[in-house]
Amino acid sequence: MNYLALRRQTLTRNLRKDGGPDAALVTAPPNVTYLTGFTGEATHFVVTPKAAVVVTDPRYEAQVLDECPEVGRDGGIDLHVRPHTRTTLEASAEVLTKSGAKAVAVEAGRLTVAEFELLKGLAPKCTFVPVNDLVESQRAVKDQSEIQYIRDAVQVAERGFRMFAATIRETDTEKDMADALDNWLRRAGAKGMAFPPMVAVGDRGARPHLVPSDRPLSEGSKLLVDWGVDTAVGYKSDMTRTLRSPFGSAPTRRNKFERVGYELERVYEVVLAAQNAALAVIRDGVRARDVDTAARKVIEAAGYGEFFTHGLGHGIGLEVHEAPRVRQNSDDVLAAGMVITVEPGVYIPGEGDGPGWGGVRIEDDVLVTRDGCTLLTSLSRDLSVAGGGS
Repeated sequence: MNYLALRRQTLTRNLRKDGGPDAALVTAPPNVTYLTGFTGEATHFVVTPKAAVVVTDPRYEAQVLDECPEVGRDGGIDLHVRPHTRTTLEASAEVLTKSGAKAVAVEAGRLTVAEFELLKGLAPKCTFVPVNDLVESQRAVKDQSEIQYIRDAVQVAERGFRMFAATIRETDTEKDMADALDNWLRRAGAKGMAFPPMVAVGDRGARPHLVPSDRPLSEGSKLLVDWGVDTAVGYKSDMTRTLRSPFGSAPTRRNKFERVGYELERVYEVVLAAQNAALAVIRDGVRARDVDTAARKVIEAAGYGEFFTHGLGHGIGLEVHEAPRVRQNSDDVLAAGMVITVEPGVYIPGEGDGPGWGGVRIEDDVLVTRDGCTLLTSLSRDLSVAGGGS
């Protein structure tokens, strides 16, 4: 099945619904990838009343031909290679002007004000219509090829993580471990990282997002790891695991940075129960906010409500954060084929400048189905022990 052609047909049909624009200019790289298969940069995709055109420059011409087999075929995609003396925006405006397009949809959330004003001057015969989520809303529901790409990204991330977790050493710092994880993931088959790996030792796990430091593993009783990979076709994975350190028990003089008063097993049990509660309500037609609520109620009932400080999850695909939004104020409704993260967390910081206790987060990638959901991740969700290397 030609999924790329089907996506373009859907875009064209949605554009022209109710007398909408007769053309579109797609500038965001993930959206260009979604519609054409091209994974490079500095390239636009132009949909006109009579043609679909990839606008690029000589640096990417060969890559376009490699990744977009429909280029040059009858009824496929045309290729416009701009000279180095013109910008991609200028070349796109030229294509639109020559096509006779009248009303052109542009990505309201992707173009800058300066680019929009420049575009109007470059193609004065066209009326440009800013449209929110021009392609993003279509991308929210994945087709079968996309689901397989995400499965592949998950498998690579899990394979690399298993190698990483088995080789952690007591003297490794957060940065050492983040660098090692990056290396193992690439050796496992990743094209790159979905985002820089986050590795937090002990009380630093109370920071949901952090830059790895020189804190060694020996100074904490637990380790929070957040990672994901990017594949050759651009699809991503995103996971988090909280591990027990085998190099000491909390809290002692050795891991003095952690506050007494919270038991790791108890907090972990609550977070896992919250994730299971969310998974139990996920299905086609459910409001995303209700999934967040299911997890949040468990954490609040356990007395940790103030320590769950972010939304439950988000869509994932060509971008690590995309529609739908799974949080308390979301108006999104889940649909079969969506892939989302489910990542409840409890983060217990210090008081004032004092040390905190740390954090626990469990994050998995989940496929929404008609009657429920399917975990795409297969890593154990039990509290595991890190390390084993020397």
